[in-house]
Amino acid sequence: MRDVPPTSPSIDQSVPSIARCYDFALGGKDNYEVDRSAVAAVEKLVPQGGALARVNRAWHIRATRFLATQTGVTQYLDLGAGLPTVENTHEVVQAIDESARVVYVDNDPSAVAYGRALLDDASTVRYVEGDLTRPADVLGDPTVSTHLDLSEPVALYQSATLHHQTDDVDLPGVMRSYVDALAPGSFVVLSHFWDPGGEDGAQVRRIRDIMLAQGLDGEHFRSLDEIRAMLPGLDILPGNPGDTDGLIPLLDWWPDGPATDGAVDPVLRCIVGAVGRKP
Repeated sequence: MRDVPPTSPSIDQSVPSIARCYDFALGGKDNYEVDRSAVAAVEKLVPQGGALARVNRAWHIRATRFLATQTGVTQYLDLGAGLPTVENTHEVVQAIDESARVVYVDNDPSAVAYGRALLDDASTVRYVEGDLTRPADVLGDPTVSTHLDLSEPVALYQSATLHHQTDDVDLPGVMRSYVDALAPGSFVVLSHFWDPGGEDGAQVRRIRDIMLAQGLDGEHFRSLDEIRAMLPGLDILPGNPGDTDGLIPLLDWWPDGPATDGAVDPVLRCIVGAVGRKP
């Protein structure tokens, strides 16, 4: 790997970026003052707002390790991957199988620039620019279609990505297109902000409003039924030994146990996820 240049002509440092805000919330260093200010504004009114990113990342790693150790999948397509961070998807899976192949996709210029610079010497990893709401374009990208064998099982990630999309995007249709294109035995890993209603729902919706005020795409907190519709045609795996639903708060998603112990701020339960297998 090589050092990433501090600036790039394609990166606007005066406007906050979802990818860089996420990087800052995870303790990363590839962000600017405008991104740090945006996260601080969220945490000023909703102190646990930034912690949602850490909850998601911890789950992403657990789900990835589960797939790599329990399913035999060796191909991974990580959509909306953001900036490279600690324990990236390829690092988790290649610690288990060094031949595993990973493609990251993002439409954020800063994420793409940093990703390509960091991964340019990795023969089994690629980073491409693409719009995750356009499945045909993503799957038809020459790098994706040559680096991954789509006739064989793939693990496809939508990890904290789809809640950045507005309601005018047909998200169930987008996901149906992805699932239809995947080989049997493939997996979908999906997490999404959840609106539980009531006071907890009002609290998390404040995050959306603050982010809009900071010039960022709003976070869309959706119902369980709306999120479940984004997992079409999949067999949803139990999230823990006592789970009968599969789409549950990320803090409860521990296939091998244990579930979260102790009291947890309700805001941190407002991100749910599931892992589904295509029959």
